[in-house]
Amino acid sequence: MNADEKNRYFQELARNLRHEGLTVKPETEAGLLPVELDGQRLCLALDTGAVRYWKEDAANDRRSAALDRVTDVAKITAEYMRQMESAPQLTASGLTGDYRLLAEFNNTVLAGHPSKYGIQFVTWEWVRNHTALYQGNYYGPEGGTDSYTAAKQNFAARSGLVPRSALFSPEQLTEVYRCIHETLESEYSITDERQKCLESAAEQIERCVPDLDERVALSNQKEVELTAKESPQDGGMQFS
Repeated sequence: MNADEKNRYFQELARNLRHEGLTVKPETEAGLLPVELDGQRLCLALDTGAVRYWKEDAANDRRSAALDRVTDVAKITAEYMRQMESAPQLTASGLTGDYRLLAEFNNTVLAGHPSKYGIQFVTWEWVRNHTALYQGNYYGPEGGTDSYTAAKQNFAARSGLVPRSALFSPEQLTEVYRCIHETLESEYSITDERQKCLESAAEQIERCVPDLDERVALSNQKEVELTAKESPQDGGMQFS
């Protein structure tokens, strides 16, 4: 990539990494982007979408998990930024601004819109003989790479590339997540294989549902309220 493309990629990557709670330092003279966790060096991001790190900087589980997340974020960011650089302009009646056509299938489009806050993604349906767009679903840019993932899922479902029955809603994933943790936190013994599978599924859900913590808290609160409502009240019966 040229210098301008590299600059745009590093800007977008820095925004996405800060969204993950990481610290991003200015680009080094060698053209690398330093990433820190808790004020200490974690890794260096390359303009290829890869990362470079030292083994001692990922010495514990927390730092290792953070490094894995940086690797994922860099890979995803590089993927859609490469598409943004080469994608054609999306033109339609009434559409103004810079929108790039990232994908199109079965009368449905996935577009990317660069802004000063990051890339926003939108899915639309073509109408009026393929001259106008209808029912836009907007994702980001404040959601980091989760916005891109959600937009791709929406595009796949709206276009028919993936059956809607094969996709879970955020509400469904929230309840599955709660059930997973209820199983992991129970006193019943489970095999190591099952535990690893459940932990992996929980991590995957965490990445798919950006506001998962809020959804889990709301679901828990509703059950607390239901329990309080159904609890037997003192009706005046006396016990001795």
